[in-house]
Amino acid sequence: MNLNFGRLLADVWALLRREGDLILRVAGPLIFLPAFAVQLLCDPLPSIPPAPRDEASIARWVNAVTLWGQSNAGWYLLADAIGILGVATLAVLLTTPGRPNVGEALGIAGRRYGRFLLAALLVAIPVGAGMWLFLLPGLYIQARLIAVQPVLAAEQPTAARASLVRSFRVTRGAGWAILGAIVTLFLLQYLVLAPLAPADAWLRSPDHENPFVLALVDAALAAAATAYHVGLALLGVVVWRRLARQGI
Repeated sequence: MNLNFGRLLADVWALLRREGDLILRVAGPLIFLPAFAVQLLCDPLPSIPPAPRDEASIARWVNAVTLWGQSNAGWYLLADAIGILGVATLAVLLTTPGRPNVGEALGIAGRRYGRFLLAALLVAIPVGAGMWLFLLPGLYIQARLIAVQPVLAAEQPTAARASLVRSFRVTRGAGWAILGAIVTLFLLQYLVLAPLAPADAWLRSPDHENPFVLALVDAALAAAATAYHVGLALLGVVVWRRLARQGI
């Protein structure tokens, strides 16, 4: 593949403009609403204690995170599970010959949900490890695995593990171009989240509660996350389509 990240982003934008109505009908209820619900209704993750930190403050923070997880982690996992169904539905909708409608695409994604879920978990492990070690390795792994969902949607029958191998194969030689597109989407999301996350924390602090403004801020946070995930999904479709035309 002879690609550059600017061309990929242009293709993503063209796809969004052309199929925007269908994308919104899927992303709204299946990606945005779950993210908005947990953002608005769940407790925020406890902040790391400010420096200087001693053993006692770290222990208190770890205990607070444990208690937070017992109360909230399940809802975040449920929102992620619904979001995976949304991304799978988009992949089916945009890659299946004959173009199913939204309901049909949702049904197909639901019947194959086990494979989509397992593939998402298999992708999350190396990507998460790479981001924990250093941000760019995680994003590069994500670039090489960008075609996993379209492969599962369009190349049947494909197992979850085989879809990762297939994505690595088809993105060979294009990893840096895809990485550039992902970094651009990541930075755009960051520019939105950077001022909103402190505002969310401030609006939850004593004497600053304002439910209406907090709901607006949380909606913006969820919208930014939704736009990023939809952008990644469309990027995967664009990459896969280019490869499919070349017979790779």
